[in-house]
Amino acid sequence: MAQKKKKQGGQQFLSPEQYLKQKARTLEIGKCYISEDIEECGEGAVFVTRLHTGGKVSIGFYLVDIYCLGVIDSGYRLRMEEEEVQELVFYRHKMRECSYEEAHNWIYGAIAFAEEGGIMPDKSFLLTQYMLEEDTDDIPLIEYEFGKDGQHFLVCHTMQEANRYLPTLRANLGNDVEFVIEDGKYDMPDLDEETIMERLANIEDNPLFKTYGPNTEYTYQHPKYPEKLELTTPDWFYEELHSPKNSVYLKENLVNRILQLPYDLVRENLERIILYHIGLTCEGIPDDYEKDGFTGIIGNSVMLLGEVGNADSSLDVVLELLRQNSNFYENHFGDAGNQYFTPTIYLLGQNRLNKLMNFVKEEGLDTFSKYRVFPAVTQIALHQPSRRDTIIEWYREVIRFATKKLPDTQWFDNVLAGMILHDVIDLQASELLPDIKKMFDTGLVDLGSCGDYAKVCRFIVDPRHAGRPEECILDIYERFADMKRTWGK
Repeated sequence: MAQKKKKQGGQQFLSPEQYLKQKARTLEIGKCYISEDIEECGEGAVFVTRLHTGGKVSIGFYLVDIYCLGVIDSGYRLRMEEEEVQELVFYRHKMRECSYEEAHNWIYGAIAFAEEGGIMPDKSFLLTQYMLEEDTDDIPLIEYEFGKDGQHFLVCHTMQEANRYLPTLRANLGNDVEFVIEDGKYDMPDLDEETIMERLANIEDNPLFKTYGPNTEYTYQHPKYPEKLELTTPDWFYEELHSPKNSVYLKENLVNRILQLPYDLVRENLERIILYHIGLTCEGIPDDYEKDGFTGIIGNSVMLLGEVGNADSSLDVVLELLRQNSNFYENHFGDAGNQYFTPTIYLLGQNRLNKLMNFVKEEGLDTFSKYRVFPAVTQIALHQPSRRDTIIEWYREVIRFATKKLPDTQWFDNVLAGMILHDVIDLQASELLPDIKKMFDTGLVDLGSCGDYAKVCRFIVDPRHAGRPEECILDIYERFADMKRTWGK
């Protein structure tokens, strides 16, 4: 959707995205920072700042995998105070100041190395690249070594994550690509006792690192799921959904073939498939479950339910997925949870706000899985502006519920309280500030998730401080195309 310039008092204001594209490169480059151990760990953060007249600072931040994947995440913040920038730098582990030329060469060098293996930068880089200078010969070339011993080396948390990249890497580099599943990928390196105590003292002085109560303990007792899969679709239906070749996304011709079947037939069988596979994996992944490779069958079924499902049984099945433990969520959805769930919950739940509210108020669920409901509810206001007041009142009830339940943590914990405020900011919901203030007054909102009340208030009241929220993709073909673009397969 094209973004229009906003007019106030005859003056034109650019949206944050337009400002980044049109103005960021005209700002003077400020301090830059990089993880000290990026060469040792194979991954690190790079920060580049731009200076505004008047003292404000904008920043681009990039998570860079120099072993294999290039830019795997990036973001930006506009018109920050200098002390806010220093908080961000402090928040990252072991960063040092560097020249812009160093920052530029690490970022673009890692991108070029990743592209040799067919891996493109994270899609966020399409926008955050404008915080950098153009990659031309005007930037002095610094030769850095990428890869491990000069070769692409894939480091992942799970086999599911590895399966996203290995087919592309092997297609471009051959079948000998090395990879490792390393649960401790982000573990801090060994530090001497004096350094540890010094950093702990600094952390105690920084509210971003304080804890505000325990997280919700997962206590959900799941029902009995089907032990046998009985389907009424043609044999090819399950065979295609269960094939590793379709693990990341379904091709357009397959989606067409599926949608030529009666929608009620597809819906009923997708629900059976999901419940059956929940039963197989809710208490851990069996050794032989992915013997032929990750299939993505649950995630792709969730996507299809957004097209053929209903607001009753289908929405119930999707919410049952979100009642599972964190290991289940990570094994099946990983970092793609937003793409799987937000459009589907929006499409199925847009007229079932009470059902979504009841889910939010359930006890003992995983915080990050429960959070998946909130971006979908926010999308209702973005896609249907006439319903904004209804969504604001929905959030008011949630915030008041959180304020009451935060001391108990089992219904709402400090992290979830902080996370939902990002959605309130997206809504520019200034009507909720009195209720938000009362929630902060509990002292149980995780500031590392959202900042303090003053910062949240500033982002809500002045939209120039926050990025413009994007409407989620609803078209089923575009959703699968987006999965292809994102995960590069």
